[in-house]
Amino acid sequence: MSNESDSSRTGVGREAPDFELPDTNMNTHKLSDYRGKKLVLAFFPAAESPVCTSEMCSFRDSLKELMELDAKVIGISVDGPFANKAFSQNRQLNFPLLSDYKRETINRYGIVMNNLGNLKDYDAAKRSIFIVDPNGIIQYEWVSDNPLVQPNYEEIKSALKKER
Repeated sequence: MSNESDSSRTGVGREAPDFELPDTNMNTHKLSDYRGKKLVLAFFPAAESPVCTSEMCSFRDSLKELMELDAKVIGISVDGPFANKAFSQNRQLNFPLLSDYKRETINRYGIVMNNLGNLKDYDAAKRSIFIVDPNGIIQYEWVSDNPLVQPNYEEIKSALKKER
């Protein structure tokens, strides 16, 4: 398990903080709605940015394999539902994208990236992956302080295989 940042965040073995966030169709999703399922929560800094596009397309392209490991993928960013909808449609993403436009969830998870791209006071999500087990417990955590670094997809798949 990689962790490129401080240890004050949520943490492996702890309960994942619940959230209530809108998807691209303005339907609300709560983490608690997914109890009983294995989740890959993929927090990303900015819809349609080059690295985020590559990351979300990697999840899109490997979704069948992840589903065979009994996992669901949920993408989360601070972008509004409309920007996420355009991103999802443009990239044919086949999993939900949720909008943390109030930035409450990234604060609860301890993954706030301040001043994204040197934009003063524009806080976004650090690129982060949390695997949450069916009981709502974090089993894997990866957080990058560098928005240009993508997660290790094979490591994610290995962590999901351990959860079987």
